[in-house]
Amino acid sequence: MSLDTRLRSVFDTVLQLDTGLPDSALRYQQTRGWDSLGAVLLVSAIEDEFHVEIKTGQALKMDSFEAASRLLRELGATD
Repeated sequence: MSLDTRLRSVFDTVLQLDTGLPDSALRYQQTRGWDSLGAVLLVSAIEDEFHVEIKTGQALKMDSFEAASRLLRELGATD
């Protein structure tokens, strides 16, 4: 399973999203459930799924699905 597919699964589960939404539509404060609490839950779930540690500064820059995907690649997460 690709990194983006796994990441999307985490987003869908944590934020209880409609799977019909495109990845490009997933943005902090614009996606239902992705508020400050949702962000904390999302970071925790991403860390668990990909076995990475996301520092606070990194988490603050993770404001879209694309940013989360890019960060995971920078942290060495693989497909």
